[in-house]
Amino acid sequence: MDAASKSTPRSGRSGASRTGREARLVARPVGLPTVGDFEIIEVAVPDPAPGQVLVRNLFMSLDPGMLMLIAGEAGLPMPRYEVGEVMYGDAIGEVIVSADPSLHEGDLVKHRLGWREYAVAQAGLFRPVDRDGYPTLSTYLGSGLVAYVGLMDAAAGARRPAQRRRQASHHPRLHRARSP
Repeated sequence: MDAASKSTPRSGRSGASRTGREARLVARPVGLPTVGDFEIIEVAVPDPAPGQVLVRNLFMSLDPGMLMLIAGEAGLPMPRYEVGEVMYGDAIGEVIVSADPSLHEGDLVKHRLGWREYAVAQAGLFRPVDRDGYPTLSTYLGSGLVAYVGLMDAAAGARRPAQRRRQASHHPRLHRARSP
């Protein structure tokens, strides 16, 4: 979702209107999701109340686990996505308006309010991130678990032929066949 287009810009003045887009699940897919299982809608974005901030998302995470949340699988350690609701997930954004002294306009933050152009919530739901902490801001959304599982799968695949050779070399018939 291109967070820069189709929004109504405004300053932090109260009373001016702002709209933003949200990605919502509209149907549980059978198999892999298709474009028809989602919708992008435009919604009014409220001013932050005292203790809240308004954040414009710059990057949103797309994680493998989201497939299970979209499918509505039971027994997951987090709530499934509900049909008609905004899909949650990690995002990196910039504070546009702050009504809390802990965050300031221009601060970069990470949060779990996900697939929306703008997020308005209590300041405590946003964690400041260092603008220069990584080569790109999207690195804050990287999934170490996905990398770990991929590495373990690759290592297991590379290890299997060697294990077979070792097991074969210890097989009693092979040892007898080699003996004079």
